[in-house]
Amino acid sequence: MQRTARFVVIGAVIVAFAIGIATWPYLPEQMPTHWNAAGEVDGYSSRAFGAFFFPAMMAGLGLLLWFLPRIDPLKKNIQKFRAEYEVFIAVFEVFFLMMYVVTILTALGVDVSMNVAVSLGTGVLFIAVAWMIGRAKRNFFIGIRTPWTLMSDEVWARTHALGSKLFYATGVITMLGAIFPDHAIWFILVPSLVAALGTYVYSYVIYQRLVPSDDAGGPPPASS
Repeated sequence: MQRTARFVVIGAVIVAFAIGIATWPYLPEQMPTHWNAAGEVDGYSSRAFGAFFFPAMMAGLGLLLWFLPRIDPLKKNIQKFRAEYEVFIAVFEVFFLMMYVVTILTALGVDVSMNVAVSLGTGVLFIAVAWMIGRAKRNFFIGIRTPWTLMSDEVWARTHALGSKLFYATGVITMLGAIFPDHAIWFILVPSLVAALGTYVYSYVIYQRLVPSDDAGGPPPASS
């Protein structure tokens, strides 16, 4: 699974650069690079920026996400869900490839709804997040990192079990925004904020129930 995910990441970056090179002669000098909440283009950049910013960003983010576990003090825990993490990176990169393709098509005069693309892509991304965090072990970079989840393996596990369910629901609701593209932004923001706030509050509440107050200032327990 990990090897396949890495091939997908590398392939997505290569495809993005190939698209930029292949379409370069046909791209306008000013390319659309920003859309408002209604899905209308409201920002432009130079052809060079529009053609190669996304591919360069995809390459940089892929390297960064691969590197982060190496510097985590709890990197042994990350190895326990490394396959799921690698799959998430692959989904993340494919999401940006999709956004890039929509940008290029729009620049070439093809009528493509950015709001529909964002709704579907972000929904799948949320589902990938839900799948990953449902298996994540305590660490400092990946997952729902609150002061209370980082202090206790049990609080981490319970918070992420809830978070996984909430982000699965968030992904489904977000994809429904593709049916109502004029209001897609609300299908993304509202459920994601509810999921984020809900897990934050839950981590505090469950910490207060599970961890004695005398331990509140102590160091995180040893990884199991």
